[in-house]
Amino acid sequence: MNGATVFTRTLDSESLHKFAAVEGLGSLTAEPLDVRLERITRLARRALNAGGVVVSWKGDDGQWMHCGSGPIERVTSNGDAPVWLEPLQQQDQWVQRDGDVVPYLTAIRLASSDRELVGALVLFDDAAKPRGKHDHDRMRDYASWVETELRVQHLYRGQERLLEELYMARHQALKDQLTRLWNRHAMVELMSRELQRAERQVIGTGLLIASLDQIDAGAEPETAQADAMLKATADRMTTAVRPYDALGKFGGNEFLVMLPSCPAGAVNDVADRMLLSVSVEPFDTNEGPIQLSLSIGTAHAGPNARLDPEDLIRAADSALSRARGAGGNTVEEAVPTDYDPI
Repeated sequence: MNGATVFTRTLDSESLHKFAAVEGLGSLTAEPLDVRLERITRLARRALNAGGVVVSWKGDDGQWMHCGSGPIERVTSNGDAPVWLEPLQQQDQWVQRDGDVVPYLTAIRLASSDRELVGALVLFDDAAKPRGKHDHDRMRDYASWVETELRVQHLYRGQERLLEELYMARHQALKDQLTRLWNRHAMVELMSRELQRAERQVIGTGLLIASLDQIDAGAEPETAQADAMLKATADRMTTAVRPYDALGKFGGNEFLVMLPSCPAGAVNDVADRMLLSVSVEPFDTNEGPIQLSLSIGTAHAGPNARLDPEDLIRAADSALSRARGAGGNTVEEAVPTDYDPI
Protein backbone atom coordinates (compact mmCIF):
# COMPACT_ATOMS: atom_id res chain seq x y z
CA MET A 1 0.00 0.00 0.00
CA ASN A 2 1.14 3.54 -0.61
CA GLY A 3 0.97 6.28 1.98
CA ALA A 4 -2.17 7.90 0.58
CA THR A 5 -4.15 4.66 0.84
CA VAL A 6 -3.08 4.05 4.43
CA PHE A 7 -4.22 7.47 5.63
CA THR A 8 -7.52 7.61 3.75
CA ARG A 9 -9.43 6.14 6.68
CA THR A 10 -7.85 8.33 9.36
CA LEU A 11 -7.53 11.80 7.82
CA ASP A 12 -10.22 14.16 6.64
CA SER A 13 -10.07 15.28 3.02
CA GLU A 14 -8.25 18.52 3.83
CA SER A 15 -5.50 16.72 5.72
CA LEU A 16 -5.32 14.11 2.99
CA HIS A 17 -4.92 16.85 0.41
CA LYS A 18 -1.96 18.36 2.26
CA PHE A 19 -0.38 14.99 2.98
CA ALA A 20 -0.65 13.87 -0.63
CA ALA A 21 0.96 17.06 -1.88
CA VAL A 22 3.99 16.59 0.35
CA GLU A 23 4.17 12.84 -0.26
CA GLY A 24 4.03 13.20 -4.02
CA LEU A 25 6.73 15.85 -4.36
CA GLY A 26 9.37 13.31 -3.40
CA SER A 27 8.88 11.41 -6.66
CA LEU A 28 9.07 14.24 -9.19
CA THR A 29 11.21 12.35 -11.67
CA ALA A 30 11.59 8.92 -10.09
CA GLU A 31 8.61 7.58 -12.05
CA PRO A 32 7.24 8.11 -15.58
CA LEU A 33 5.24 11.30 -16.07
CA ASP A 34 1.92 9.55 -16.71
CA VAL A 35 2.29 7.55 -13.48
CA ARG A 36 2.87 10.72 -11.48
CA LEU A 37 -0.04 12.52 -13.13
CA GLU A 38 -2.38 9.58 -12.66
CA ARG A 39 -1.58 9.63 -8.95
CA ILE A 40 -2.53 13.30 -8.73
CA THR A 41 -5.85 12.71 -10.51
CA ARG A 42 -6.64 9.81 -8.20
CA LEU A 43 -6.03 11.97 -5.13
CA ALA A 44 -8.01 14.88 -6.60
CA ARG A 45 -10.96 12.66 -7.50
CA ARG A 46 -11.10 11.30 -3.97
CA ALA A 47 -10.65 14.66 -2.24
CA LEU A 48 -13.25 16.39 -4.44
CA ASN A 49 -15.67 13.44 -4.60
CA ALA A 50 -15.75 13.72 -8.39
CA GLY A 51 -16.99 11.29 -11.02
CA GLY A 52 -13.58 11.53 -12.69
CA VAL A 53 -10.49 13.70 -13.03
CA VAL A 54 -8.30 13.89 -16.13
CA VAL A 55 -5.02 15.57 -16.99
CA SER A 56 -4.57 16.39 -20.67
CA TRP A 57 -1.27 17.67 -22.04
CA LYS A 58 0.57 17.90 -25.32
CA GLY A 59 3.28 15.27 -25.78
CA ASP A 60 6.71 15.70 -27.37
CA ASP A 61 5.25 14.61 -30.72
CA GLY A 62 2.54 17.30 -30.57
CA GLN A 63 -0.27 14.82 -29.89
CA TRP A 64 -2.63 15.27 -26.96
CA MET A 65 -2.06 12.84 -24.12
CA HIS A 66 -4.52 11.97 -21.37
CA CYS A 67 -4.42 10.12 -18.10
CA GLY A 68 -6.69 10.16 -15.09
CA SER A 69 -8.94 8.48 -12.59
CA GLY A 70 -12.45 7.36 -13.46
CA PRO A 71 -14.11 6.70 -16.84
CA ILE A 72 -11.85 9.16 -18.67
CA GLU A 73 -12.71 7.74 -22.10
CA ARG A 74 -15.98 9.67 -21.84
CA VAL A 75 -14.19 13.01 -22.11
CA THR A 76 -10.96 12.20 -24.02
CA SER A 77 -9.95 11.06 -27.45
CA ASN A 78 -6.27 10.21 -27.92
CA GLY A 79 -4.59 12.53 -30.37
CA ASP A 80 -7.58 14.81 -30.96
CA ALA A 81 -7.73 18.37 -29.64
CA PRO A 82 -9.84 18.42 -26.45
CA VAL A 83 -13.17 20.28 -26.28
CA TRP A 84 -11.79 22.73 -23.74
CA LEU A 85 -8.80 23.76 -25.90
CA GLU A 86 -10.34 26.83 -27.53
CA PRO A 87 -11.98 28.38 -24.44
CA LEU A 88 -8.85 27.89 -22.31
CA GLN A 89 -6.79 29.83 -24.82
CA GLN A 90 -8.49 32.95 -23.43
CA GLN A 91 -9.46 32.06 -19.85
CA ASP A 92 -8.09 30.16 -16.85
CA GLN A 93 -11.19 28.08 -16.16
CA TRP A 94 -14.02 26.76 -18.31
CA VAL A 95 -17.24 25.17 -17.05
CA GLN A 96 -19.63 23.16 -19.21
CA ARG A 97 -23.09 22.17 -17.93
CA ASP A 98 -25.64 19.88 -19.51
CA GLY A 99 -23.15 18.56 -22.04
CA ASP A 100 -23.91 15.73 -24.44
CA VAL A 101 -21.37 13.34 -22.92
CA VAL A 102 -21.20 14.39 -19.27
CA PRO A 103 -23.64 16.73 -17.52
CA TYR A 104 -20.96 18.70 -15.69
CA LEU A 105 -17.34 19.44 -16.63
CA THR A 106 -14.80 21.92 -15.25
CA ALA A 107 -11.44 22.47 -16.95
CA ILE A 108 -8.59 24.48 -15.40
CA ARG A 109 -5.84 25.84 -17.62
CA LEU A 110 -2.30 24.48 -17.28
CA ALA A 111 0.43 26.86 -18.39
CA SER A 112 4.15 26.66 -19.05
CA SER A 113 6.63 28.93 -17.29
CA ASP A 114 6.08 31.51 -20.05
CA ARG A 115 2.27 31.21 -19.62
CA GLU A 116 1.64 29.26 -22.82
CA LEU A 117 -1.27 26.80 -22.69
CA VAL A 118 0.10 23.26 -22.28
CA GLY A 119 -2.91 21.34 -21.02
CA ALA A 120 -5.76 21.18 -18.53
CA LEU A 121 -6.90 19.54 -15.34
CA VAL A 122 -10.48 18.42 -16.00
CA LEU A 123 -13.10 17.37 -13.42
CA PHE A 124 -16.37 15.81 -14.57
CA ASP A 125 -19.54 14.53 -12.89
CA ASP A 126 -22.71 12.75 -13.95
CA ALA A 127 -24.71 15.38 -12.08
CA ALA A 128 -24.02 19.01 -11.31
CA LYS A 129 -22.78 19.11 -7.73
CA PRO A 130 -22.52 22.27 -5.70
CA ARG A 131 -18.91 23.37 -5.97
CA GLY A 132 -17.99 26.20 -3.67
CA LYS A 133 -14.90 28.39 -3.50
CA HIS A 134 -13.18 25.81 -1.31
CA ASP A 135 -13.47 23.12 -4.00
CA HIS A 136 -12.33 25.47 -6.75
CA ASP A 137 -9.31 26.55 -4.68
CA ARG A 138 -8.35 22.91 -4.20
CA MET A 139 -8.76 22.22 -7.91
CA ARG A 140 -6.34 25.07 -8.58
CA ASP A 141 -3.93 23.58 -6.04
CA TYR A 142 -4.00 20.28 -7.89
CA ALA A 143 -3.63 22.13 -11.20
CA SER A 144 -0.53 23.89 -9.81
CA TRP A 145 0.86 20.52 -8.78
CA VAL A 146 0.33 19.18 -12.30
CA GLU A 147 1.98 22.29 -13.78
CA THR A 148 5.00 21.64 -11.58
CA GLU A 149 5.22 18.06 -12.83
CA LEU A 150 4.98 19.17 -16.46
CA ARG A 151 7.63 21.86 -16.01
CA VAL A 152 9.99 19.47 -14.25
CA GLN A 153 9.47 16.99 -17.07
CA HIS A 154 10.20 19.71 -19.62
CA LEU A 155 13.44 20.63 -17.83
CA TYR A 156 14.36 16.97 -17.52
CA ARG A 157 13.83 16.39 -21.24
CA GLY A 158 15.88 19.51 -21.99
CA GLN A 159 18.72 18.22 -19.84
CA GLU A 160 18.50 14.82 -21.52
CA ARG A 161 18.80 16.44 -24.96
CA LEU A 162 21.69 18.63 -23.81
CA LEU A 163 23.56 15.67 -22.33
CA GLU A 164 22.98 13.70 -25.51
CA GLU A 165 24.33 16.58 -27.61
CA LEU A 166 27.35 16.91 -25.31
CA TYR A 167 27.97 13.17 -25.50
CA MET A 168 27.74 13.20 -29.30
CA ALA A 169 30.04 16.21 -29.51
CA ARG A 170 32.60 14.53 -27.26
CA HIS A 171 32.20 11.27 -29.16
CA GLN A 172 32.83 13.05 -32.45
CA ALA A 173 35.83 14.89 -30.98
CA LEU A 174 37.40 11.52 -30.09
CA LYS A 175 36.90 9.99 -33.53
CA ASP A 176 39.12 10.17 -36.59
CA GLN A 177 37.00 11.74 -39.30
CA LEU A 178 38.34 9.58 -42.11
CA THR A 179 38.33 6.07 -40.67
CA ARG A 180 35.81 6.59 -37.80
CA LEU A 181 38.30 4.90 -35.48
CA TRP A 182 39.37 6.43 -32.17
CA ASN A 183 41.86 9.28 -32.58
CA ARG A 184 45.18 9.65 -30.74
CA HIS A 185 43.69 11.61 -27.83
CA ALA A 186 41.01 8.98 -27.28
CA MET A 187 43.48 6.11 -27.48
CA VAL A 188 45.81 7.68 -24.92
CA GLU A 189 42.84 8.20 -22.59
CA LEU A 190 41.70 4.59 -23.03
CA MET A 191 45.23 3.32 -22.48
CA SER A 192 45.61 5.34 -19.29
CA ARG A 193 42.46 3.78 -17.84
CA GLU A 194 43.38 0.28 -18.97
CA LEU A 195 46.94 0.44 -17.60
CA GLN A 196 45.60 1.53 -14.21
CA ARG A 197 43.14 -1.37 -14.26
CA ALA A 198 45.83 -3.82 -15.45
CA GLU A 199 47.95 -3.12 -12.39
CA ARG A 200 45.39 -5.19 -10.44
CA GLN A 201 45.47 -8.04 -12.99
CA VAL A 202 48.03 -10.75 -13.66
CA ILE A 203 48.00 -10.77 -17.48
CA GLY A 204 48.92 -7.29 -18.66
CA THR A 205 48.16 -5.10 -21.68
CA GLY A 206 49.48 -5.35 -25.21
CA LEU A 207 50.05 -2.55 -27.71
CA LEU A 208 50.61 -2.49 -31.46
CA ILE A 209 51.61 0.44 -33.63
CA ALA A 210 51.15 -0.35 -37.31
CA SER A 211 52.01 1.76 -40.35
CA LEU A 212 50.72 1.24 -43.86
CA ASP A 213 53.75 0.52 -46.02
CA GLN A 214 52.16 1.92 -49.17
CA ILE A 215 52.09 5.47 -47.73
CA ASP A 216 55.28 7.25 -46.71
CA ALA A 217 55.91 7.17 -42.96
CA GLY A 218 55.00 10.42 -41.24
CA ALA A 219 53.14 11.79 -44.27
CA GLU A 220 49.63 13.12 -44.02
CA PRO A 221 47.71 11.53 -46.93
CA GLU A 222 46.19 14.13 -49.20
CA THR A 223 44.85 12.14 -52.14
CA ALA A 224 41.55 10.35 -52.48
CA GLN A 225 43.41 7.12 -53.23
CA ALA A 226 45.49 7.38 -50.06
CA ASP A 227 42.32 8.05 -48.06
CA ALA A 228 40.66 4.99 -49.60
CA MET A 229 43.70 2.85 -48.75
CA LEU A 230 43.63 3.98 -45.13
CA LYS A 231 39.91 3.33 -44.82
CA ALA A 232 40.28 -0.15 -46.33
CA THR A 233 43.17 -0.88 -43.97
CA ALA A 234 41.12 0.23 -40.96
CA ASP A 235 38.23 -2.02 -42.01
CA ARG A 236 40.51 -5.03 -42.47
CA MET A 237 42.33 -4.47 -39.18
CA THR A 238 38.99 -4.40 -37.37
CA THR A 239 38.36 -8.01 -38.38
CA ALA A 240 41.58 -9.12 -36.64
CA VAL A 241 40.86 -7.78 -33.15
CA ARG A 242 38.55 -8.85 -30.32
CA PRO A 243 35.35 -6.87 -29.60
CA TYR A 244 36.88 -5.32 -26.48
CA ASP A 245 40.21 -4.34 -28.07
CA ALA A 246 40.66 -0.67 -28.97
CA LEU A 247 41.71 0.31 -32.49
CA GLY A 248 42.64 3.89 -33.32
CA LYS A 249 44.08 6.09 -36.05
CA PHE A 250 47.35 7.51 -34.78
CA GLY A 251 48.17 10.07 -37.45
CA GLY A 252 49.51 9.93 -41.00
CA ASN A 253 49.70 6.29 -42.02
CA GLU A 254 49.79 4.87 -38.49
CA PHE A 255 47.29 2.89 -36.43
CA LEU A 256 47.38 1.96 -32.77
CA VAL A 257 45.81 -1.16 -31.24
CA MET A 258 45.40 -1.70 -27.48
CA LEU A 259 44.92 -5.29 -26.32
CA PRO A 260 43.48 -5.46 -22.78
CA SER A 261 44.06 -8.63 -20.74
CA CYS A 262 46.51 -9.96 -23.30
CA PRO A 263 49.47 -12.20 -22.35
CA ALA A 264 52.86 -11.06 -23.62
CA GLY A 265 53.18 -14.10 -25.87
CA ALA A 266 49.87 -13.42 -27.60
CA VAL A 267 50.66 -9.86 -28.72
CA ASN A 268 52.73 -10.96 -31.70
CA ASP A 269 50.08 -13.54 -32.62
CA VAL A 270 47.55 -10.71 -32.95
CA ALA A 271 50.06 -8.71 -35.01
CA ASP A 272 50.64 -11.67 -37.38
CA ARG A 273 46.88 -12.08 -37.77
CA MET A 274 46.61 -8.39 -38.58
CA LEU A 275 49.30 -8.64 -41.29
CA LEU A 276 47.33 -11.43 -42.92
CA SER A 277 43.96 -9.65 -42.70
CA VAL A 278 45.32 -6.53 -44.37
CA SER A 279 47.17 -8.28 -47.20
CA VAL A 280 44.77 -11.14 -47.94
CA GLU A 281 42.95 -9.30 -50.75
CA PRO A 282 44.34 -6.96 -53.43
CA PHE A 283 43.37 -3.31 -53.25
CA ASP A 284 42.17 -1.70 -56.49
CA THR A 285 43.89 1.53 -57.56
CA ASN A 286 43.84 3.63 -60.71
CA GLU A 287 47.02 1.85 -61.80
CA GLY A 288 45.67 -1.60 -61.03
CA PRO A 289 45.43 -3.86 -57.96
CA ILE A 290 48.15 -3.66 -55.30
CA GLN A 291 48.92 -5.63 -52.15
CA LEU A 292 48.51 -3.68 -48.90
CA SER A 293 50.97 -4.43 -46.11
CA LEU A 294 51.87 -3.24 -42.63
CA SER A 295 54.94 -2.67 -40.54
CA ILE A 296 54.09 -3.41 -36.90
CA GLY A 297 55.86 -2.74 -33.64
CA THR A 298 54.60 -4.45 -30.48
CA ALA A 299 55.01 -3.78 -26.76
CA HIS A 300 53.59 -5.21 -23.56
CA ALA A 301 52.97 -3.85 -20.07
CA GLY A 302 52.96 -6.50 -17.38
CA PRO A 303 50.95 -6.13 -14.15
CA ASN A 304 53.94 -4.64 -12.27
CA ALA A 305 55.42 -2.61 -15.11
CA ARG A 306 53.93 0.71 -13.92
CA LEU A 307 54.19 2.21 -17.40
CA ASP A 308 52.16 5.18 -18.57
CA PRO A 309 50.68 5.33 -22.10
CA GLU A 310 53.56 7.36 -23.53
CA ASP A 311 56.10 4.82 -22.21
CA LEU A 312 54.29 1.98 -23.94
CA ILE A 313 53.81 3.98 -27.14
CA ARG A 314 57.50 4.91 -27.21
CA ALA A 315 58.53 1.26 -26.85
CA ALA A 316 56.18 0.08 -29.60
CA ASP A 317 57.28 2.96 -31.85
CA SER A 318 60.94 1.92 -31.47
CA ALA A 319 59.98 -1.59 -32.52
CA LEU A 320 58.01 -0.14 -35.45
CA SER A 321 61.11 1.70 -36.68
CA ARG A 322 62.99 -1.60 -36.84
CA ALA A 323 60.09 -3.22 -38.73
CA ARG A 324 60.18 -0.42 -41.30
CA GLY A 325 63.96 -0.74 -41.56
CA ALA A 326 63.56 -4.43 -42.28
CA GLY A 327 61.53 -3.59 -45.38
CA GLY A 328 58.00 -3.66 -44.03
CA ASN A 329 55.32 -6.33 -44.00
CA THR A 330 56.78 -7.66 -40.76
CA VAL A 331 56.45 -7.54 -36.96
CA GLU A 332 59.11 -6.44 -34.49
CA GLU A 333 58.83 -6.75 -30.73
CA ALA A 334 60.01 -4.12 -28.26
CA VAL A 335 63.21 -5.02 -26.40
CA PRO A 336 63.90 -4.06 -22.76
CA THR A 337 65.90 -0.96 -23.68
CA ASP A 338 62.91 0.38 -25.67
CA TYR A 339 61.07 0.86 -22.35
CA ASP A 340 63.83 2.95 -20.80
CA PRO A 341 62.92 6.60 -20.02
CA ILE A 342 64.29 9.19 -22.40
